[in-house]
Amino acid sequence: MNFQSIFNQILILFLLLVIGYGAKKRNVFDDSTIKGISSILVKLTLPALIINSLTQEQATAQSIKESGLILLLSFFIYLLSFIIALLVPKLIASKKEETGIFEFTLLFSNVGFMGYPVVQAVFGDEALFYVSFYNLPFNVFVFTIGLWMLTKGKKHQKKFDWKLFINTGTISVIIGFILFLFSIPIPAPITGCFDILGSMTTPLSMLVIGGLLANTESKYLFSNWRIYVISFTRLIIIPLIIYGMLSPFVYHKYLLGVPVIIGAMPAAANTAILASEYGANSELASRIVFISTLFSVITIPLISLLLI
Repeated sequence: MNFQSIFNQILILFLLLVIGYGAKKRNVFDDSTIKGISSILVKLTLPALIINSLTQEQATAQSIKESGLILLLSFFIYLLSFIIALLVPKLIASKKEETGIFEFTLLFSNVGFMGYPVVQAVFGDEALFYVSFYNLPFNVFVFTIGLWMLTKGKKHQKKFDWKLFINTGTISVIIGFILFLFSIPIPAPITGCFDILGSMTTPLSMLVIGGLLANTESKYLFSNWRIYVISFTRLIIIPLIIYGMLSPFVYHKYLLGVPVIIGAMPAAANTAILASEYGANSELASRIVFISTLFSVITIPLISLLLI
């Protein structure tokens, strides 16, 4: 384990966020640009990243078995996180317009934009296959339950709409899984195209988050104490609970390590991107992403020490 490489990877992502913040302040781009880039992320680069990550390995009996185990662990941890996400905002008396954002933050960590590079820094390339399958429920839930949570504070909130399941996120998960399961060969130009598109996700998302943060007055950026409680729960409490529940029973390095590291990620970048895309409180979402990402520079390396 390379402590310095973990720290450097997280710092790089945070610096991209800062660049986005500065660029928006200097009018390099405006709010309409942020809206457009958010749509590109949700409808193009994120689906490409999902499909590309699922088609990097060939299906074998062993890989299918281990992918099934990591998938079961993921569903279990999402159930646990869902309970935590419903309880904590109530315990801190969250405002109506904050509740959905806080719930989303506690349920979904930054599995895509930071999860892959951080797990790679901790365990190496071999662990990326496990991350891809561990993230499958994220890609399904974030575009269904996640969107339902994010729109809770809207005046004309409707009941849960099952049509939310039909979107670019869930469709890309289905396509990627079928390609993996049946080992369907993909022409090199297509894989190259998806690889380039997917690689755009991380820098664009962090720039967008920084731009959204620029709309927040600096004096209010650190003023909401509830954000610190949510961030502490997201960065420390949840990964410690995951480690405590799995470590007595799970001895496989990746089956234990991947859930703990992913659980220690800060608020999902999708918190701000989807909030902007679907008209939720993108300012609050951006502040949570900013603060939790800032503190994660310290907390993720510390949590990773549990896995030595």
